[in-house]
Amino acid sequence: MKKLKISMLALVFAVSVGGAVAEKVQAAPKAADQIYSWTAPGRAPFTGTATQASSNYGCSSGTNVCATGTAPGVPNDVLHKP
Repeated sequence: MKKLKISMLALVFAVSVGGAVAEKVQAAPKAADQIYSWTAPGRAPFTGTATQASSNYGCSSGTNVCATGTAPGVPNDVLHKP
């Protein structure tokens, strides 16, 4: 019975550590996500992906420029707001 308890505790620990590692990996920018240096009028510069910049600056779809991202060797990316 004692071996079963120890085995169960070991399994629970392994699953929780594995879940924490998987969560960190999921949240990290992916290799395919281009990192830009973002600028927005009246706001501090920001470095990150388009999704991160959109969240940082509060951009959404629209017609007005919200932020512009630049990176060497790739076209600029522009985020918009209403």
